[in-house]
Amino acid sequence: MRAQLQLETVDYKEVTLVDMAVRRDPELLIAEKRWLNGDSALPVVKLLLARGADAEAAAVARLALTTPDCLEAAELKAALARLAALPEGWSKALAEFAEAPSPERWRVLMRFVPSDYAYQRLKETVRELISLGVDGDVLFKCASEYGLIPELIGLVEDGKVTVATLVECAAQSKGAKATYLGLAAEAAFLAGDMFKALRLLRDSLDHDHEWALALPHILFIRERASTDRRQLLDRAGIPNV
Repeated sequence: MRAQLQLETVDYKEVTLVDMAVRRDPELLIAEKRWLNGDSALPVVKLLLARGADAEAAAVARLALTTPDCLEAAELKAALARLAALPEGWSKALAEFAEAPSPERWRVLMRFVPSDYAYQRLKETVRELISLGVDGDVLFKCASEYGLIPELIGLVEDGKVTVATLVECAAQSKGAKATYLGLAAEAAFLAGDMFKALRLLRDSLDHDHEWALALPHILFIRERASTDRRQLLDRAGIPNV
């Protein structure tokens, strides 16, 4: 589990393009259509699992569980638990962690995770701890030691992680400074500090490289900025993409 995980931004729209062999399966296409028309996502998950498309199955299950009154939610959660190889007593361990979270306790919690299940375990753990109301700054600091995942980026974009935490993570990062600084710019923007956001975007651009780009963070801010703030971005030399 100590191995750094790769940054992932998978959602179901991307999943549908991952494996064209799976997508051409008529049985799966019918199950998907029924799900999108209001039926349970569980048949889609089961078909994907049967075809060895575990990551896609997990993405579908998580997406389905975000909907109100999700059908067969218990079965979808059980499928996610199997994909993450959650041990007996895991929910209790997370509840105890949530009462007094810390990086030290996080490392103990994640110490013996089998490498084959590390990514799904991390996602499920973060998802559950968010639902338990763990402080965003603490959770981000703990979980980002093992890699950035969409759930952590979502915490930032929901305004639950402070600029200071993200700048601290950037200072400690070797290869992902552009990403952490870009997320810090998003946090500053969401907090209403446009000038700090501009400075952090420039810092992110200064560290931009093939594997850690400032572009997603620029887009996040530009899409939400008022006309006046977009003009500030232009005058500051932030690319208009």
